[in-house]
Amino acid sequence: MTAPGATARDLCLRPPRRADGVALCALVRATPALDANSDYAYLLACTHFRRTSVVAEAGPGALCGFVFGYRRPDAPDVLFVWQVATCATVRRQGVAGRMLDHLIACQQPLGARYLEATVTPGNRPSRALFEGLARRWDAPLATAPFLAASDFPDPQHEAEVLLRIGPLKERR
Repeated sequence: MTAPGATARDLCLRPPRRADGVALCALVRATPALDANSDYAYLLACTHFRRTSVVAEAGPGALCGFVFGYRRPDAPDVLFVWQVATCATVRRQGVAGRMLDHLIACQQPLGARYLEATVTPGNRPSRALFEGLARRWDAPLATAPFLAASDFPDPQHEAEVLLRIGPLKERR
């Protein structure tokens, strides 16, 4: 269940659990800017990718955000962020940034030195989120073409630009 009246105060950041899958699906479907993946993908995020993902909980069972990530098999020092979502009640309160910072801090001791994500050119809030992360971590941000609009079956889908942040300095 997502948290309709949640605020950014006193959030618990933790790895997702299998039981969170339904709430993650609902949160994505309530966020029109996101591409919804299959229910199965969110259950995988809560099981197979739980160590590289994080949820924000405003109270027991009240999810208000998540980051779905994984370590790239071909580049194990890269944490790839697949999707970031927050419920409307906590947007623009720094929750997404806190989740990303938390996830990086958990992954750095395991060898993560870079964070990558893709963003469509029209998604300014997402771009601003990652630019803010690069500033907070005092890390360079590089961009490169990744997927062309023509790679997608949906003719309305924009291209995806790869953002690469790092190397990420250890924070003390």
